Amino acid sequence: MLVFKKNIYYHPLESLQGAAADRPYGGDEEPQPIAFHLIHKALAAGREVVEELTSSDEASSFEKLKVLFPHTARFGGLPVMDPLSKNLLDGLFDTRTWFFMNCYHLCYLYDALQEIVEDYSYSDAQRRREVIPELRGEPINFNHFLNQYFFNTAFLISAKRYNGMTPLERRQLGKLDHAYFGAVLPKDDPGQPEDPTMGKVINAIPPEPEELSLTPHPGNPYASGALSL
Repeated sequence: MLVFKKNIYYHPLESLQGAAADRPYGGDEEPQPIAFHLIHKALAAGREVVEELTSSDEASSFEKLKVLFPHTARFGGLPVMDPLSKNLLDGLFDTRTWFFMNCYHLCYLYDALQEIVEDYSYSDAQRRREVIPELRGEPINFNHFLNQYFFNTAFLISAKRYNGMTPLERRQLGKLDHAYFGAVLPKDDPGQPEDPTMGKVINAIPPEPEELSLTPHPGNPYASGALSL
């Protein structure tokens, strides 16, 4: 199961894929199965694209990847996206283990989600109901969704801006979003290492093989005090 800022697993996994939400939106603390469905649809669609392009020649497949996954394609082609897409989709449905994602995973997921949201947003009401039936044609506020479920999207900033930051400024990336939504921020810890994948994603450095794997987390990350912002 994938760890997000808010738990997307509100219902038994076996009922999530086929269940329609009675109310796609509610209060912040109410069950919102649309989050699971949207992430699942994005990862499933992304996986289909990657599998389809594996049979294409390398040059044409990379051109398509740059259109469909503009941020991810900066640091890798199919050899990177194939394990990324598979690991994320497998991790979403692995009921035995919680998994943390690094910036390579989150960047790919961002692109996959953006593709689904754009298709949905620029479609007519009938097409919207086909893409995400649970929303019943209602609009998607993508920025609000990201702020609710992503810890931050700092991996999207420009390399020039990031490389000019101090270590303290880098550690603070994304925390303003948490403050805006009422989160209690931890004090800055100079001894806490910076996520090395953030700088690599921003500077378009391909991942090492081990960085394509999800990081298992023992126990429940949403237990009191277990999940640190």
